[in-house]
Amino acid sequence: MKVIKIILALVFFSFAALQYNDPDPLLWMFIYGLVALLFLISAFGPLSKSLLIACIVGLVSYSLFYLPGLVEWLTEGQAGELVEAMKADKMYIEESREFLGLLIAIGGLFFLLKRS
Repeated sequence: MKVIKIILALVFFSFAALQYNDPDPLLWMFIYGLVALLFLISAFGPLSKSLLIACIVGLVSYSLFYLPGLVEWLTEGQAGELVEAMKADKMYIEESREFLGLLIAIGGLFFLLKRS
């Protein structure tokens, strides 16, 4: 399990590094970096379940801000819009991508919660 956690930490650190061209890079570098750091810490020792739950609640709460954009994409957009060009000409595209990014981070934290 230690190797898997280290690999996932590297994956999330990579996600953080790729955020440099995002409209709000520091926020996303922090989010993905935090998840990566938690994976790294848990690979070498115990991690507080309360901390993980607090992070999950925080990210789920933050994801609610992007829910209207996701709903708009689901009702008015097309599936290919999210992956076509990385320049979003419609706001709901960027909001949907950010919602899905948060879902990935939350999924990682749930994995850690189950393995802690």
